[in-house]
Amino acid sequence: MKAYPDTLLIFLSASVFLILLLAVLVFLPRLIRKKEPAKERTIETDSVVGAFHALGTEIRSLKEQLITRERLAAIGEVSAGIAHEFRNPMGVIAGYAKLLLKSFEDSDGRKESALGILKEIEEMNIVMEELLQFSNPGSLKKTNINLTNTINDMLEGMGDEAARSIDFSRSDIIEIKADETLLKQALKNLIRNALDAGDPILKKIWINIEGGSSSGKDGVFIFIRDNGKGIAETDIDKIFMPFYTTKERGAGIGLALVQKIAMGHGGNVSVESREGEGSTFRLFLPND
Repeated sequence: MKAYPDTLLIFLSASVFLILLLAVLVFLPRLIRKKEPAKERTIETDSVVGAFHALGTEIRSLKEQLITRERLAAIGEVSAGIAHEFRNPMGVIAGYAKLLLKSFEDSDGRKESALGILKEIEEMNIVMEELLQFSNPGSLKKTNINLTNTINDMLEGMGDEAARSIDFSRSDIIEIKADETLLKQALKNLIRNALDAGDPILKKIWINIEGGSSSGKDGVFIFIRDNGKGIAETDIDKIFMPFYTTKERGAGIGLALVQKIAMGHGGNVSVESREGEGSTFRLFLPND
């Protein structure tokens, strides 16, 4: 698993060296010409420095993405192992609890305990499903989709709370190439996260789509903004880490899965938030 990132980093380093060498061969003779005006030499120097700065920024971004991919892949393998190890014992416990439930009379106080066991097993099954989704979200099957229709279809299946709380008024055709199933999963996770974080009295979520570019790629940004309490500054760098959560329930997989799906599409996900002012998640998907 480490061989691929290391090979790509070596390739990137070699490419940078060759570009630097080429730049020296091309621009150095021009920069040392004494007859040329100083202003022209300054412009050429600034141009070279600017190009190297942009190249360095892009390489740092690629390196961070490679490290993130490697970390997510390793955690995904661990998640799958944990899920498989726990599911069988949980199934046995649930089976015995159901047998106990059938054997108790309605007036028997132990029936409530059996129901409590089944409820906890159900909660654990949800966590196990999240772990399995994270370990293997599925291979990408990109097709041409109308992003507006995809979002509307997804919202229709999210229940009354989402219908009351979400403001999404786009009706124009926005065509992109993406895996519609995985994209819906990522958007659902972001919206559920926004619903959990929203104002408990008057939850409000705004969804918007804008064209733009990221890391040199043209594409679309999907913005999901809530009116919740915001994210603490100490937490904002951790929220995409697998198993990190501030909620009482859940395994902390939802946002990590969003990041994995975004990177699988060649995109990214980020967040802007201030305590007391809500949060805005930004999902970028490239056109290609």
